[in-house]
Amino acid sequence: MIGLKRGTVKLCEHEKEWEIEAQNTIFRLKKILGNVAKDIQHIGSTSIPSIKAKPIIDIAVSVDDFNDILALEKELKDIGFYYRPQSELGDQLLFAAGSLYDCTGDLQTHFIHVVRTNSMDFINYINFRDYLNSTPLVAKEYEELKVSLALQAPIDSGREKYLKGKHDFIVYTLRKALVKSYLGRTVDIKIDRPIGYVHKKENYSLTYPINYGYIPGVIGGDGEELDVYLLGVNEPATEYKAQIIGIAHRENDVEDKLVAAPSSLNFTKKEIERAIHFQEQYYKTHIEII
Repeated sequence: MIGLKRGTVKLCEHEKEWEIEAQNTIFRLKKILGNVAKDIQHIGSTSIPSIKAKPIIDIAVSVDDFNDILALEKELKDIGFYYRPQSELGDQLLFAAGSLYDCTGDLQTHFIHVVRTNSMDFINYINFRDYLNSTPLVAKEYEELKVSLALQAPIDSGREKYLKGKHDFIVYTLRKALVKSYLGRTVDIKIDRPIGYVHKKENYSLTYPINYGYIPGVIGGDGEELDVYLLGVNEPATEYKAQIIGIAHRENDVEDKLVAAPSSLNFTKKEIERAIHFQEQYYKTHIEII
């Protein structure tokens, strides 16, 4: 089964047909978009085989320039994808398919989410999918939440109640998925608080014994760029390429921190805890390592 009436919230057991249809859709889009599409991925709950989902296929398309997509609006419409201008979407475009849009019925079957290449929107779509596919307990928790919300509002015009009910779970899960996605990766770090930096606030002063910075352009749970502790570099630095070796999970804050080191060095969990204690002592933190 693929397709739902607009305003209906109904969850179905996962079907292999969804992945087949998603891949067929990706193939059709690639034929029209060519090099305009930098990446096309199956996203959303139908891309998570272990959970129930609304039978609507979600696809993410990353592009460098939205005008390149809009220039192909007619070609997309010809194969059944209709542009749906919506101001609340922010910095992305939406195309939709189904009999509701070609005026032959009342079903919505596909949503095509067009986002900018390397944007947080695209990163979040992929991270959420991959994190739930690799973390079955979180996927099950998400399914249980969705089932509960669907029972509360099976008919929900505009899906406002359904979407609002998922919001906090999705925000928290994206936060965890983001830091998890960097574990083991090599990244470029911009150091804004080098060794010896003194951070001063009213009735507060903190001297940094290690280099501390962020990954440019990657937004963490606090709405600022994702922070990184850099271990094993004993001189003040301004930039550094290093491997992410750990995550400082904060249970009583809105963000988590990454821990990096030169690829030639290894640190135990206890060594990491000691190195970042100067700041993490103010939080309830547990360390995850590679």
